[in-house]
Amino acid sequence: MALGATRMIAAQRNRELQWMRAAAALCVVVYHAGVYLERFTGDARFSALFDGRLGFLGVAIFFALSGYLMAEILPRTDAATFLLHRVVRIYPVFLLVFATLYVARRKWDDYDLLALSLVPVGSGRTYYLGVEWTLLFEVTFYVFLYLVALAGLQRRLSLIALIWIGVAAMGSWAFPAVQTVLTPTIDLVPLMAVNAAFAGGLLIPTLRERAVFTPFLGLVAVLICFWFGTGGFIGDRWIAAVAAVILVGLCVSLRTDATMARPISLRALDRYGDWSYALYLCHVPLIIGIMIGDPPIPSLLLWVSGILLPLVVAIPFGIADVWFYRHAKRWADSLGSRRRKTLAAGYIMLFIGVAVYATVFGFHPAASAIPTTIATDNLPKATLSIPLRPEAVR
Repeated sequence: MALGATRMIAAQRNRELQWMRAAAALCVVVYHAGVYLERFTGDARFSALFDGRLGFLGVAIFFALSGYLMAEILPRTDAATFLLHRVVRIYPVFLLVFATLYVARRKWDDYDLLALSLVPVGSGRTYYLGVEWTLLFEVTFYVFLYLVALAGLQRRLSLIALIWIGVAAMGSWAFPAVQTVLTPTIDLVPLMAVNAAFAGGLLIPTLRERAVFTPFLGLVAVLICFWFGTGGFIGDRWIAAVAAVILVGLCVSLRTDATMARPISLRALDRYGDWSYALYLCHVPLIIGIMIGDPPIPSLLLWVSGILLPLVVAIPFGIADVWFYRHAKRWADSLGSRRRKTLAAGYIMLFIGVAVYATVFGFHPAASAIPTTIATDNLPKATLSIPLRPEAVR
């Protein structure tokens, strides 16, 4: 295939992945807007209409996208460069959003360094953005893939993914109570059903080569979503993972005309694909900030504001995120091989050291810690990562 045609197809795939990122982020925002509206005002109309299926599916799509992209990147990148690129992708805008909230709250002695490390250290930490639990899994996923690359097993990702799915399935069956813990210690992470979307994403390149992803399979994904709620919390995790892998696989498999003009709505999705991580990070504090005082305005307007305000605020954070990542990645690439390896090894030693210490000895809980186990009997079906004490983020 000519180089120009190859680049055109790659650009189109990237564009469609951007649209999927934007859609996944919007799913989570809409879901949380309804949940917090019910929590602060008692109006359950929107949480019932846009229930936990949106949240589960949105997060699973993010994870499946991550798995797919890492399966494409890892075989072409050395271990140290891979990890440094992931570190500069995750941390800068995360710390920027936290710093903005920290200044806005003006509670200078109220912070949690262990929570900010994004190392899975168990319960008892304070996660102010309300969504950090997913980043604990994401960062652990990157650390795991770094070790896979260090062992020279990049070409065995499909086998590793199948083994991981098997381990997660066994964990779902043998340790059902663990599955509702949002911030586990490192020893429990591999056993959790939420990893199925990551592992399934690793399989997407292989499945695409075998022409598995067809429009008919898209219909299957839609039908699968109707099974939400039939298998309980754990079953919903697996349903979301399967649907997400199918949707991402279709997104990277189907061919469309890359030269076709795009309407404004799709151009907006392009941009919000770029800004989806920033939107994901900032939306919960903004929704809480709007709703926590139960302002005297109609519930519909309050719910719409809980969606629109994060979409607006995400723009500057998203622009900063793209800028930071571009320049930080360029900086990482400019380093010599030895220095990259040293920095990557330093991060890994710190990550593993903190994670193992937390597993063996534990840490004292933070004074303002937010509960990190989902009370499935009291919260809406398929609840995600919402702080159970929202006053902690004021």
